[in-house]
Amino acid sequence: MALVYTPARSSQTTPQTSFEDFLAVLDNLRLGRDVVIDVERREVRVNDQRIDLTPQESHLLSHLARNADRTVTRDELFETVWSNRGLDTESRTVDAHIRRLRRKLEVEDLISTVRGAGYRFNSTSGVRVLQTRRHALAA
Repeated sequence: MALVYTPARSSQTTPQTSFEDFLAVLDNLRLGRDVVIDVERREVRVNDQRIDLTPQESHLLSHLARNADRTVTRDELFETVWSNRGLDTESRTVDAHIRRLRRKLEVEDLISTVRGAGYRFNSTSGVRVLQTRRHALAA
């Protein structure tokens, strides 16, 4: 025979939680990192904390973010981010910069390595990329 402890029920009732209270709890709940990348200002914030990046790291992150969810090849990065720097495609500078970005941002799976192809910036619900929209002038 097993004994099971059953506490006596209190005569007090638990107050009901309103839908507004529930929404307030959800509003303050963070299910991951909140990342804001302001391309024009070259500013990055993770959970409202500014992340200091070098100009080259900022340029690299901006290029990856503008091409979110698309694999960016190392050759493309050398042609855009490292143009006119005299680096050849055998240079490991891209890998070093990616590694430093990942360490500074501390956001898991934000930048993926696509083996044999390049790198991909993964957009998720917690990541916002702010860019200015360039308007074409009418002739």
